[in-house]
Amino acid sequence: MFFAGSLLVSAAAAALLAGPGLRRCVAMATDRRPDARLMAAVSVAAALLIAWRAEGALHGVALAAVALVGIAAGWIDGYERRLPDVLLLPVYPVAGALLIGTGEADAMLRAAACAAAGMALYAIGCAAGQVGFGDVKLAGLLGLVLGWAAWQIAVAALVATVVIGGGQAMAVLATGRKDFPYGPAMLAGAAAALALGPW
Repeated sequence: MFFAGSLLVSAAAAALLAGPGLRRCVAMATDRRPDARLMAAVSVAAALLIAWRAEGALHGVALAAVALVGIAAGWIDGYERRLPDVLLLPVYPVAGALLIGTGEADAMLRAAACAAAGMALYAIGCAAGQVGFGDVKLAGLLGLVLGWAAWQIAVAALVATVVIGGGQAMAVLATGRKDFPYGPAMLAGAAAALALGPW
């Protein structure tokens, strides 16, 4: 119990320390600075979720790396409708190396399959003009770290993203606009699936 409590406190503290850096990253990419309290709240929530649900230390580090770039990329997508390659692409080899470090063949195959399936599904949506190519790359990254734990979590993330994105689409269309960022919905769906997925 003491170890679990210490882990949660450490995760929250690390998230608070990362907050200013994430805000600077978004400001450099967009010339806009997110609200510090909202950034801190999202960062702490992500850190606590990872500390609670990670399948071991290596999975926790991989999830943390994806969360760091995901939070910044999600804000950038919200402001400018783009998910920067400079944030997303470097995390692929980091997460892949951590996955290989587990030495668990089943986890490696499952994670690779979920990443490939996610990219394939979003590539179809991209070809149809429904999502951007940045969403395809984010889908592969999320599939990799979610599929690492269980394929059901990756599937649940896809379903949650459709629900969240659908609600977002209806709200945006009701205001008369036609375009909206899908990255934040993908990240929220992944967080929901990780929180509610199978143990």
